[in-house]
Amino acid sequence: MDVAELILSYIKVLIWPTLLIIVLTCYRRQVGDLITRTRSLDTPAGTIEFVEHAGELLDEAAKEKSISLTASDRHGVMRRLEHAAKILEGGKILWVDDHPRGNLSLISLFRTSGMEVDTVKSSKDALEKLRVMSYDILLTDLQRGSDSNAGNFLLQELVRLDLKVPAVVYSRTSRIVQGVDPRAFAVTASPDEVVHYVIDLMERIVFS
Repeated sequence: MDVAELILSYIKVLIWPTLLIIVLTCYRRQVGDLITRTRSLDTPAGTIEFVEHAGELLDEAAKEKSISLTASDRHGVMRRLEHAAKILEGGKILWVDDHPRGNLSLISLFRTSGMEVDTVKSSKDALEKLRVMSYDILLTDLQRGSDSNAGNFLLQELVRLDLKVPAVVYSRTSRIVQGVDPRAFAVTASPDEVVHYVIDLMERIVFS
């Protein structure tokens, strides 16, 4: 093999690693975004493409409530869900809403994260379940049908019956009656905040 052939063989060996280094250097941000998009999350329900699936569910939840999420809000939820996977696993939510279809995306998101979610349509049904079953978190609306005080009544009953389950109120209105909110951990109309509050409460339970 003469010198020219030797040089050519070295070039062939080195050209692809060199091109790869150039591409990674020039497009490192885009490559980082691609890695983020394909990161997986292991849950009891199986492995999901984390941002792709959970992000879609969050977007659908925001659309159901006519809420606009910023890219920062969305990214924050995805990051917390990823790191809280083990914390959420096995957690139990009771969700009270007379229109449960409006919460299907968030329900699916929590279930995909390994949580159990039971749904009921009335305070009466919720209280019956709470008397015989243990839940980590109660999610509730405030108004049901013509009863604008339904959620407040449920919170009052939690206190009266000494049912020590923390509640997150998911409603466009924040009309929490003064003196009935010891069980109301938070009130929000935004689906991304619901996810944050659920993680907050599960962290308290796991680390207490």
